[in-house]
Amino acid sequence: MSKTIHFNTGRAYTANGQRITATLHDDGVVTFWDHDRMVHGEYHMGLYDEDWLTKVDVMGIYDAGKHTNSTRSWQDGMLRGGCNAKWEG
Repeated sequence: MSKTIHFNTGRAYTANGQRITATLHDDGVVTFWDHDRMVHGEYHMGLYDEDWLTKVDVMGIYDAGKHTNSTRSWQDGMLRGGCNAKWEG
């Protein structure tokens, strides 16, 4: 089962702040989409529990540049119906 979270970092990149959507997929890969800066990425959580998908964890990976850009993360954020494409905050 996948889990999706939505959060706003409060950073003033736009009038809306910095809105992030991230999804933990069944294979342990997390993809994320920064709606305001149009940045996407993915990383692998390895052995995981869905409760480990938190704002702190996603932003730690994002800010440290420990993610990769992939077709999957781009599609999750940019394609209609992608799991990260719609902001729900």
